[in-house]
Amino acid sequence: MTGHQMSEPARRLYDRCVRIARAASSLVPDWRREDWLREWDGELWFRASLLDRRHPIDRLASRRLIIRTLGAFAHALWTLTDEMRLDPMLQDLKYALRGLIKRPAFAALVIATLALGIGANTAMFSIVHSVLIKPLPYERPDELVYMYGGFAGGEQASVSPPDYLDYRARNSVFSSLAARTIFGASVITGTDEPERVTSSIASANFFATLGVAPYRGRGFLPEEEVGPSTVAIISYGLWQRRFGGDARIVGKPITVDGHSLTVVGIMPPSLERTIDVQVWRPIGFNTPETSTRRFHFLRLVGRLKPGVTIAQAQRHMDEIARGLAETYPENESWHLNLVPYRDVVIGSVGPVLFVLLGAVGVVLLIACGNVASLLLARASARSGEIAVRTALGAARGRLVRQLLTESLLLGVVAGCVGLGLAHYLLAGVRAMGAGMLPRLAEVEIDGVALAFTIAVSLLTSLVFGAAPALHAVRPNLAAMMKSVGKASPTRGGAHTRNALVVAQVALSFVLLVGAGLLVRSLSQLQHVETGFDSAGVLTAEIRLPGDRYDSRQKTDQFWVQFLDRVRAIPGVEAAAATTLLPLRGGGDTYFYIEGQPPASDAQKMNATVSTVTDDYFAAMRIPLVGGRSFTSSDHGNGAGVTVVSRGLATRLFPGVSPIGKRLVVDFGKPFTAEIIGVVADVRVYGQANGAPDVLYFTAGQPNAGFGTGVMNLATRLRGNPATIAPQVRAALHAVAPDVALSAVESMDSILHDSVSAPRFRTQLLLAFASVALLLAVIGLYGMLAYSVAQRTREMGIRMALGARPTVVFRMVIRQGMLLVGVGVVLGIAGALVATRLIASQLFNIGPTDPPVFVGVASTLILAGLAACVIPARRATKADPISALRLE
Repeated sequence: MTGHQMSEPARRLYDRCVRIARAASSLVPDWRREDWLREWDGELWFRASLLDRRHPIDRLASRRLIIRTLGAFAHALWTLTDEMRLDPMLQDLKYALRGLIKRPAFAALVIATLALGIGANTAMFSIVHSVLIKPLPYERPDELVYMYGGFAGGEQASVSPPDYLDYRARNSVFSSLAARTIFGASVITGTDEPERVTSSIASANFFATLGVAPYRGRGFLPEEEVGPSTVAIISYGLWQRRFGGDARIVGKPITVDGHSLTVVGIMPPSLERTIDVQVWRPIGFNTPETSTRRFHFLRLVGRLKPGVTIAQAQRHMDEIARGLAETYPENESWHLNLVPYRDVVIGSVGPVLFVLLGAVGVVLLIACGNVASLLLARASARSGEIAVRTALGAARGRLVRQLLTESLLLGVVAGCVGLGLAHYLLAGVRAMGAGMLPRLAEVEIDGVALAFTIAVSLLTSLVFGAAPALHAVRPNLAAMMKSVGKASPTRGGAHTRNALVVAQVALSFVLLVGAGLLVRSLSQLQHVETGFDSAGVLTAEIRLPGDRYDSRQKTDQFWVQFLDRVRAIPGVEAAAATTLLPLRGGGDTYFYIEGQPPASDAQKMNATVSTVTDDYFAAMRIPLVGGRSFTSSDHGNGAGVTVVSRGLATRLFPGVSPIGKRLVVDFGKPFTAEIIGVVADVRVYGQANGAPDVLYFTAGQPNAGFGTGVMNLATRLRGNPATIAPQVRAALHAVAPDVALSAVESMDSILHDSVSAPRFRTQLLLAFASVALLLAVIGLYGMLAYSVAQRTREMGIRMALGARPTVVFRMVIRQGMLLVGVGVVLGIAGALVATRLIASQLFNIGPTDPPVFVGVASTLILAGLAACVIPARRATKADPISALRLE
């Protein structure tokens, strides 16, 4: 171009707009492109020159010109579609987009309804795919096998270290067999505040067996399995959080439980997603604890050799177990149970997640039903348009394609919105489901989830668009031509809309019954008698460094001094310590009644063991139902004493008092204890599990119970327990400055968290069921509102002929409630079948609980009645004069 000489900024802006136009000109036919570009070149030069004359070119002005250029260019392309002879599908898309722009409220309603269903399905599918379907982040994960120890008392026990070494040496089916402890806690001290971390000891080949290489440094060496551990491997998360990601930490010492350990490696972040351990240490196989077959605390992981199945490996390990039992009498009945490693990582959440995935699928179906009803109503309103196009020669297939294109456009836009909604839903699930869902850190909207969203969007477009499209182009042209210029109800469309409403009510009933059963089950679980009073109790874990507290005498002295200081805090009523905090689980041991030793290992009895200080029962308010509690006279090395749970006393001594009876307890070596008291049963392994048999021993008796180096504080006070946490921490630091007070929380919080998993699944299903109910009610309301609008003339004529408003009101109510009633009946039949899928998730109620079914039916009937009222009231306001004038 020539003429006005533009400034350099204007020239650059002009060149930029020209590049945009040239890049987009590929859509213009060849025979038209050069002329089109020449016209645009002059237009852009004129606009840039004019802008340059008026004021200097700044960023805002440049942006405005570019936006106007793109807008004008898009408009030009739009007007050229007929000239360019675009593909008919593109013409359909253009026409569909115009139609939706003209009806923004309709489009927004459809998109919002579908986006809700698609977003929920995308989020739930992402969870299911990441947790259940995606391979574990290990090398060839299908080869990994997890092994429980099995014996007469249970099939998910641990394995003793000597047994592990024998299995490792004698088997020929595993290329590698490793072991580790399943839980543990340690305290890291040093320059920073003491920090409690999860820890585990593992065999040197554990990481190699999993197929996980260290992120930095190295793994354990075989020679590090011998002797006290002097090295450690830390997790990626701990490395980043406590050590700031400093690569120089490898080779440097850290203090763990009072012991100096050299960091030799850092594990990759992928391992922490499946195993929540921050500090790893090697097993020392020459210690007293690891040299006896009496103590079982290891879980085994093996990698199968190529071509070996789990069934073959199970038979081979059973043969080794029988050989060990013949050699070692204490191994009688002991064996291994082999399961796929994946099943252990996932746990029992598989059925729950599939139920929730089915629930969001039902929500999507209900949403599709709503949208189909809206499109049917719109198709009826467009019958005149369809009639004119058919009369002018439009083929039926061409009209169906046009209507399906509109549905497809709605589905694609809803899919995009649903994808964004799924992102926020997953963020909420991560916040709610922390600690309740395995592999939660891996949950994301990846390529598979994106493909799922696209597929769902396209499929739902066909589902909600097919029926309206086929209905709209039915061959009754004469009837359609009569409706040109006015809305006219059609019997076929009404039947279809009624069927959709019935289906929505039935599906909502099934979801609401499932949610109601889980709510009732959760209520039953929360009201289980736990055996203690949680109100006003503060708990905390204290781990004493093993290097300074290396004897029972030193640990007992610490607890006496520390508890005395805690009791002196204003408001504290009682303070005690225990190795077994209710609802948190614990260890057990063998025992038998004195003079009645078991004839074989299979006949041994076992009970959970709790070592407590004297005020424990008072602090937890565990009722004493017989005998007495511990006193200072029970301390020292005199005769052993024990307090037993009521269930254990009843089982051992039915009909007689257990006080004074003596038990022989096996803590590695036999120990005789006299029963001095009986207390109420306490839930130890969660509220859903029955109260176990418990043996209580006093911490002041060194030769009984478990060690007191790691105990839980239980402090009862008047008021809010959280208010004294700083004072308790100060009391601890006054006695032992380098000891951490960790896991500080109220007993009420522990009680609340103990049912967090069932609460989580109940909340999710209840949310989905509520959305389904809302959509069903909206669908019923929309159907009735449209029906009333279509029948306004009929209502007016009825009232002109003498029908009272109450008659018209009841007629509309009857129409809607008939659909609700049919939906409820079908929903009952469906719920009787579907609720069996969650029967294993219920506590103390059956899958056909009558109160739930009656309550859900009543809720749906009342909600349906509420949805019918407004359309019914509107029907009574029809104007008879206007109706007669139209006729």
